[in-house]
Amino acid sequence: MPTVAEIYHALSEVYDPELDTPITELGFVNEVHIAEGHVTVIYTVPTFWCAPNFVFMMSQDIRHEVGQIPGVHQVTVLVRNNCLADEINSGINTGRSFVETFPDDVDHQADLEALRYTFIVKGFLARQDVLIRRMRQVGLSDATILGLRIGDVMVAGEDLLVQATPPQRIPLAAADLQRYLHKRRRLHLAMNVDVRLFTTVTDQPIAEADLPAYLRYSRSARLNIAFNTSLCEGLLRTQFFPERQYDYSSVGDRLMIE
Repeated sequence: MPTVAEIYHALSEVYDPELDTPITELGFVNEVHIAEGHVTVIYTVPTFWCAPNFVFMMSQDIRHEVGQIPGVHQVTVLVRNNCLADEINSGINTGRSFVETFPDDVDHQADLEALRYTFIVKGFLARQDVLIRRMRQVGLSDATILGLRIGDVMVAGEDLLVQATPPQRIPLAAADLQRYLHKRRRLHLAMNVDVRLFTTVTDQPIAEADLPAYLRYSRSARLNIAFNTSLCEGLLRTQFFPERQYDYSSVGDRLMIE
């Protein structure tokens, strides 16, 4: 029988597409029920008018991730606090697509996967931006940063060790690296230890001369995500969990580095 710990581990791979944060960290998950091989996940989105395509993607991802756990034979996903919750819940739990669920209300050419890709790219840029700026803050040059390979950075507890000349330790940056590598995997970019750590979304090298302009662009993606995350999480807490204390170090203000 699957365990609650296994289910929450799977749910930690489900990100709010707009906020680029796991739904477990955002506090969206309310209840998990296990009845032999049938798992029911109930979660709440922060606003009643949250875009249904984003909610649909999260529900799809919950069903997919939990369904990969050995011993899980059926997954029911129920979202609360959305204007189209009934339609979304029905569509998800009967295996229908977004267009099939809303045949009269959406453009039939709408591509949910293209939208998903757009937000993965946005998250990739934001996480990359944080990591590069953290490396700059400890004194690494742009040439050194852009020359790093994935194998040159190692997690040491909550810190990050960078094999440079001289070696550098970046406090509390392990989570930044893990989030960034998560986005590389989602984009199907190379993950070998000998490939460049920092590339474009198409896995091309970033030229040192182009880095200032590149960072101006990625900074806008980062600040947009940080603002939306803080706003939505605040709405959720105020409406449903006023007593809950959040660790903002892993959510919105992790992206507020200058």
